[in-house]
Amino acid sequence: MEFFSRSLVLLLLYYLMWHFASLFEIAPLVSAFYPAAGVILLFVFHYGPRYIPVAALAIMLGGFPYDQFWDWQVENFAMSVRQLLVYAVAALLARRLSAFSLPVKTLHDVSGLILVLTIATLVSAATAVGVLRYMAVLPAEMLLTPVFFSFWIGDLGGALMFMATATLFIDLYEGHDVYRGDVFDKRVAWPLMVLLLTALIVVVYFMAIGVEDVVGRVGYLILLPVAWAATVYGMRFALLTSLVVNLSAVTAYMLLDLNNYPVLDFQLLFVVTVIMSMILGASLEEREQARFDAAHDPLTRVMNRRAFFEQGSALFERARRHDRHLALLMVDLDYFKTVNDTWGHKCGDQVLMAVAECCRNACRQTDLHARLGGEEFVLLLDDADAEQSAVVAERLRGCVEKVIVPFTNHSITASIGISQLTEPTRSLEEMMSQADKALYAAKADGRNNCKIFTQLVRT
Repeated sequence: MEFFSRSLVLLLLYYLMWHFASLFEIAPLVSAFYPAAGVILLFVFHYGPRYIPVAALAIMLGGFPYDQFWDWQVENFAMSVRQLLVYAVAALLARRLSAFSLPVKTLHDVSGLILVLTIATLVSAATAVGVLRYMAVLPAEMLLTPVFFSFWIGDLGGALMFMATATLFIDLYEGHDVYRGDVFDKRVAWPLMVLLLTALIVVVYFMAIGVEDVVGRVGYLILLPVAWAATVYGMRFALLTSLVVNLSAVTAYMLLDLNNYPVLDFQLLFVVTVIMSMILGASLEEREQARFDAAHDPLTRVMNRRAFFEQGSALFERARRHDRHLALLMVDLDYFKTVNDTWGHKCGDQVLMAVAECCRNACRQTDLHARLGGEEFVLLLDDADAEQSAVVAERLRGCVEKVIVPFTNHSITASIGISQLTEPTRSLEEMMSQADKALYAAKADGRNNCKIFTQLVRT
């Protein structure tokens, strides 16, 4: 069933991309933009060689009803076989060499994708022009004229544009969450409004400078919104911006009927826009990932000790300055060493990740939580008094109590020490020391309970 549904998607996508490309035919069997090549590459690379026969069927049916395969001449069949072989072989080689992965996010993925598509489209263009020359469809001198380069850049730009779209779709459809945490996760309406405004500006811009020589001098200014999107908001927003800019430019091109404008320049604008969005977007993603890794525990993906002290100290000073409540919870798992010794560190890691999720769920957006090391976690609750922090601690203790050691029926428990920001408290370290004393009191009282430092002092 999955193969059948994907095959239908392949046929539909190829059909749509072929008809999009047909709007920009610049020579017999040569289009200025050819995203249909990317359809073959995507499905064979991502889903395997069993989609090659489906791709062959898609090529045969792509031009219907204007270009029926039963009316094809020899050159049509030769060009179709060339297209199938070049892009299917390129996809199979990319699978074997692991040149890139989808969705693209890292510079390695982007570089691999650009390299694979550049080589594949060069081979495709050279083979196609050779076939057309041999079939006497194109004159011999066309091999070294702009037609060859237009064929190559047209395939490259179209395939890159399609792969940019596909990488977003795959992330959404297959639930990879590769782009999680960017602007679209925080708010949706605002970035969509920006994309719509960008499309409008590009169309108006081209309409305002629609004279050929003016477009040639200042047309590349439309790269500015793509550069801004990539360096500020990351890969997903950059790819969407490049698609919006390119499709808006195509719309303006068609509305203004800029047939005299050099096609190769327009194709290069497509290619540069998409490549720039990918490279700059991947650079930002890698910087953000490096920043995240430096501040988070690699196992549980919660904040590490260093980042907690940096952000926690700032929150502590802000609470003191504005005379706000602040509570700190020190959490330690009971008899955790037994879990590692009895069932292994792999089970212990699973327990730690489950407890980290309990801590995450116990916090609000303004709170902090971190793994200090080993089986010890800490929560810093913004604007939480003694009563509120006790409620959170009890709820967290109950959540941890429900964590089951993998492949067993044994549960885990936690002891929690609580401290409050009071007038004599001078530092975050002092709050942690107080919570640590309350934690030891909870351990001494039989474990699996919560103790508040201020109550211990009064008694």
